[in-house]
Amino acid sequence: MRYRHILFAGLLAGSLVAAGPSRAAPEDHQFTANFGVTSNYIFRGVSRSNNGAAASGGIDYSHRKGGYAGVWSSSMAGDDYELDLYGGYNGELKELKYDAGLILYRYPGGSSYADSIEAYLNMDFSLLTVQAALTLDKQGTSQANDFYLSAATELELKKDLALTLLVGTWQFDDSRYEDYFHVKAALTKGEFSFALEMNDKSLPRDASDVRFAASWNRAFDL
Repeated sequence: MRYRHILFAGLLAGSLVAAGPSRAAPEDHQFTANFGVTSNYIFRGVSRSNNGAAASGGIDYSHRKGGYAGVWSSSMAGDDYELDLYGGYNGELKELKYDAGLILYRYPGGSSYADSIEAYLNMDFSLLTVQAALTLDKQGTSQANDFYLSAATELELKKDLALTLLVGTWQFDDSRYEDYFHVKAALTKGEFSFALEMNDKSLPRDASDVRFAASWNRAFDL
């Protein structure tokens, strides 16, 4: 998936349409797949691969009217992995492009991360992209209403070369989790991206170190 990540990358595309046979024109429906590798899987300013390499891949369905659904997975530290299931709808209102939906984060490998369900809204104002996400349910706690907010801008340096700057904050409902801010600067050229990220977490001791990630991702029609 991913724009997943504005930059995992940009806005998630397309809402789950009722299942069953369809006689709509073939171009109404599109299936795509993606595969990628990175030197460090960083999500919202925090490494989920213990600063090691990770591989990811996913499949997406989208409808020309804006609905979409998909699945995306990435390796993490050790034998753990992340599995995301999502669906939503995107469209335009005058100068505003929007994308809203739900995403289920699962960690079947026994990670310390808790399975959770999140509602998200991405708004693209041309020069600025804003992402807001609210956790609706999180395994192991009744204080599940975590809130994430980020703003990003993309600058075209020259043809096929762009610089993305992002600042975000994750505020947790449960006091056992530490609130933090993070920043990201990423250069993207074709299928390759090179990013520097930093957050202001106090734990673990090296949490606020600047981290670098080089990534390659390819998407293709099915």
